[in-house]
Amino acid sequence: MCGIAGILHFGRHDGAIACVKRMADAMVHRGPDDDGFWSDSDVALGFRRLAIVDLAAGTQPMPNEDGSVQVVFNGEIYNHRELRRELIAAGHQFKSDHSDTETIVHGYEQWSTGLLGRLNGMFAFAVWDASKRKLLLARDRLGIKPLYISEPGRNLVFGSETGALHASGLVEKRADPAGVFEYFQQQNVWGGRSMFAGVSMLQPGSFLEITPYNRTAGQFWDIRFDRRPNLSLGDASEALTATLGHALERQLAADVPVMTYLSGGIDSSAITARAHKQDPNVRAYTCIFDLEGVGVDRFVDEREFSRAVARELKIEQVELELPQDTLIHTLRPTIAALEEPLMGMAYVNYCIARRVAADSKVVLSGCGGDEIVGGYVGRYSFVRNQLNAGRPFAMPRGLFDKILGRKSPRPIAGDMTVPLFALYGFPVPEADIAAAFTAGFLRAAGGYRMRDSVNALLAACPSADPWDQLMYCDAKTYLHGLLVVEDKLSMAHSLETRVPLLDNEVIDLALTLPWRVLTDGDTGKIAFREAIRSWVPAIVADKPKMGFGPPDASWYRTTLQPFIRQTLAPGRIAARGVFQPAYVARAIEEHMSETANRLPIIWSLLSFDAWCEIHGFFGGNVPECDAKSR
Repeated sequence: MCGIAGILHFGRHDGAIACVKRMADAMVHRGPDDDGFWSDSDVALGFRRLAIVDLAAGTQPMPNEDGSVQVVFNGEIYNHRELRRELIAAGHQFKSDHSDTETIVHGYEQWSTGLLGRLNGMFAFAVWDASKRKLLLARDRLGIKPLYISEPGRNLVFGSETGALHASGLVEKRADPAGVFEYFQQQNVWGGRSMFAGVSMLQPGSFLEITPYNRTAGQFWDIRFDRRPNLSLGDASEALTATLGHALERQLAADVPVMTYLSGGIDSSAITARAHKQDPNVRAYTCIFDLEGVGVDRFVDEREFSRAVARELKIEQVELELPQDTLIHTLRPTIAALEEPLMGMAYVNYCIARRVAADSKVVLSGCGGDEIVGGYVGRYSFVRNQLNAGRPFAMPRGLFDKILGRKSPRPIAGDMTVPLFALYGFPVPEADIAAAFTAGFLRAAGGYRMRDSVNALLAACPSADPWDQLMYCDAKTYLHGLLVVEDKLSMAHSLETRVPLLDNEVIDLALTLPWRVLTDGDTGKIAFREAIRSWVPAIVADKPKMGFGPPDASWYRTTLQPFIRQTLAPGRIAARGVFQPAYVARAIEEHMSETANRLPIIWSLLSFDAWCEIHGFFGGNVPECDAKSR
């Protein structure tokens, strides 16, 4: 796990290596253990190392035998031992004992871009082929590891973080109003855009090849559904049990201790149970919350479930209790680590990652455990109900039960843009745009419409099944956003997060399972629950889906209310020139009076304000307002 950086200039920048050293210095938190640099007349490469696998021989940039191929790599390749055996049989000579990076070096020599489809892991890497004067950039299937690119002038600058690109001195740091506008329409940015002008992300499952004469962009993997309609629940759960076990075995491999997150949910509990069975030294880390005065949202604290798992496993559990004012002290460092506002109440992730990093370099997370195995039951139910709502005739539910063998009818067809736009259209719904934003900002932001992005995703989806389409869109948008948050907030503390539920073999199996063993629209992750039932207490195996997060709905109305009103005071909102103060004030009042839960817009506005202060955007450190403007 590392940070990578580079500049491709084809002889146009004599000082490229000095720029790359500045880029690496800007990411020292991603790799405090070591650094490395290499350059020739065309390219400069840089590297920061967090030493986890092959501690002695895993230094980078890593060459092939004659130095004509150089690699910088961020991530982990979990099947590197199998690939190494295959490459040795083909005549390649390895210098290291078990460096997964060297597998990429020789794998590129053997298979070129064909290597990408063979890799089971999380990765973002650059390969420089001096003999062909060619740079290859690639990113893993689902985008677990980030890779940013910018093309100032005739150069290509790339790195693991936007801050590295800006540190090069070649990429001007400016806000992109179009990216800001997109974020506030979906609390996320899709399709590779960032909120920094001229900076984008290489898309998951894709690669880019550049020579002095041409460039080739390609996609080496995408979600493909191969549902097996006759597969029984028993066979599906048995296959999942074995596949999940193998994935955990692969992802526990490290030359340093590996820990786990234990929220009390089904995913983290299953991972912790299986990991502890293989390695009794694994410790579990749990985040709990101060619940004094908390209302109905106290259910988000899952301590009773995490403690039940720890007791049954007899595993050492470390609990971190967050006080109600945590947001005030951690908002700015959280957004600094994220580099731009992203989804969810991410400061909690920042805090628990910091706690684990005090003890270890690697942690296993349950992130990604819902998107592919039918975990978001509320979303599937919503889509079903939306598409069924307009039907002129509805068969009696009992008859559907007999015919289909499930609790509720599946949707047959319909316009998926309607339910998807409702699911994704927050924190500022399309109908609110004119009232929410200033006219000046809207002119600067351009005409981005979420509906167009949703239509593009649906056009690319290889299935006409509405639930397949929802799964596909979630993986491209919601899941990718979660993974970027997970990477940034762990690596801010020099902590590697692994996500075993997104192992290639788990994903490949899940995409073959029929929907009736995934969810019926009322119960989620049916086969997954059966697969891990013997691993965890029944209270966890049967519990409903609960998202990980703090009781902010209550905290915002009590302890955090003065901070929110001060930060989002009308005078400060007006000074930024992005939102209309009346719109923001109304959202705050609706939340504080409990008329509505306006958590998403308040969190997004707080994050945006911190981002503006950190980078000097939209007024930067605008003055605090007196009580009359609050």
